[in-house]
Amino acid sequence: MKKTIVLSALASLVVSVYAADSSFQAQIDELKSKIEALQKAQNEQMSKQQTAQVGKQEIARVDELEERIDKVETASMVNKINWGVDFRTRVDSFKRTTADGIKSSNNDVWSNRLRLNMSSVITDDMKFTGRVVMYKNWADDGSGFTYSGMDPMQGRRPSDSSVFVDRAYVDWTVLKGNVPVALTIGRQPSSDGPSHQFKDNTVRKSTYSALSFDGGADGVVATVGLSKITSIPDMALRFGYGKGYQQNTGASYVGASGGIADTKVVGAFLDAGLGIAGSLVQVSAVKATDVVSNSNVQGQNKNIGDVSLYTAMVEFTNLADTNLDLFAHYAISVSKPNGTLSQFDINGDGVADTGYDVGLLTSTFGDTSDKKGHAFWMGGRYTFSSEMLNNPRIGLEYNHGSQNWFSFTQGSNDVTNKLATRGDAIEAYYIQPINRYAYLRTGAQFIDYDYSGSGMQIGAPTVLTSPGYGSQLDKLKNYYLLFNVSY
Repeated sequence: MKKTIVLSALASLVVSVYAADSSFQAQIDELKSKIEALQKAQNEQMSKQQTAQVGKQEIARVDELEERIDKVETASMVNKINWGVDFRTRVDSFKRTTADGIKSSNNDVWSNRLRLNMSSVITDDMKFTGRVVMYKNWADDGSGFTYSGMDPMQGRRPSDSSVFVDRAYVDWTVLKGNVPVALTIGRQPSSDGPSHQFKDNTVRKSTYSALSFDGGADGVVATVGLSKITSIPDMALRFGYGKGYQQNTGASYVGASGGIADTKVVGAFLDAGLGIAGSLVQVSAVKATDVVSNSNVQGQNKNIGDVSLYTAMVEFTNLADTNLDLFAHYAISVSKPNGTLSQFDINGDGVADTGYDVGLLTSTFGDTSDKKGHAFWMGGRYTFSSEMLNNPRIGLEYNHGSQNWFSFTQGSNDVTNKLATRGDAIEAYYIQPINRYAYLRTGAQFIDYDYSGSGMQIGAPTVLTSPGYGSQLDKLKNYYLLFNVSY
């Protein structure tokens, strides 16, 4: 630029001094031509430099964009599964009384439970849901609970620090329209069902009444939506198929069953709303064939009969905006033994004990008569409108079971499995929210057993005052406090 200014000034000077002399005109023209050529060359050089600078900026922008795209693609792959955390620490104080009046207690039982929830949208009509669980008593190696390794109880009862798959299923909408049809395939959402959500301070986590079934289960469920054609809110009909036991050892994969038939489960469920916000009613029928004894003596597992469960339930969440939640469940169990007895080791020495051959709710060989039982469960929860205390809640529940009552609740969220009680159980609790993710709950359970073997499918339930049943648990009190975080 400086050279251009100097040359321009020189040219002007020459023109002013020698303008009148035509002999220098050619020299002036030549000098002007050189100046123009120099200016053109300089302009081209500047243009190249500017272009190069712009090119560098564009390359930088492209590199930045590619880096951002890489990050988005990486996040997309990593975030195909959305994760949620549910963590609980709990302390229980148990007080036991046997039928012969002997009392014992354990006042300091601590446990941790970790649940990792998974969800992923696969396509518009298909999604995946899963949950893995670690549940253990403090400093426990898992040997303290005999049946914690059974499939319905894995992750549902305190064990060691192993992680179990509690749920893993795909919801697939096969048909859309006025009568949509969906399949739920895999390890089902069959635990923590209605109406546990009130005490657990959460939304409903399952479809099936917790009075009749609570635990892990594998199967396939078809859901037919009926709301559009009936105008009844939340109306749906479900059909389910699963297995409570499957022979999976040794040569059984190629057809050798080892003499034990699979326990097959079929069920039908009808849901509907009552036209009231937060209402749900359900009636269901479930049948399990070839139930297995689950003997604790090696090689003594046997098929002992069939069990049918018929259940009706109704619940209301925040009934008429009163902050009151109410529920009631009623169920009938019909157990039909096949006359077969299985041996058991009562003393724990690895040898079957004489006199402890048992079948499905019977201890008599050849007994095939139906064993009918029933149970009901009812309760409520009230939420106080107090922003200062984060809207605390109180709840009360009561359940009763008859002599031959039997349900598939061995994997219950509650370690006492109170809903299997052949007798009476009362529970009162208080929930103190800490924030939107965490809360404290303290409560007390009082269980009075009238008959032996609550929650078990083996042996004849006997009045606890009968001779030989003095060591059986008669009364149980449990006081607890828990801290729960879920987000």
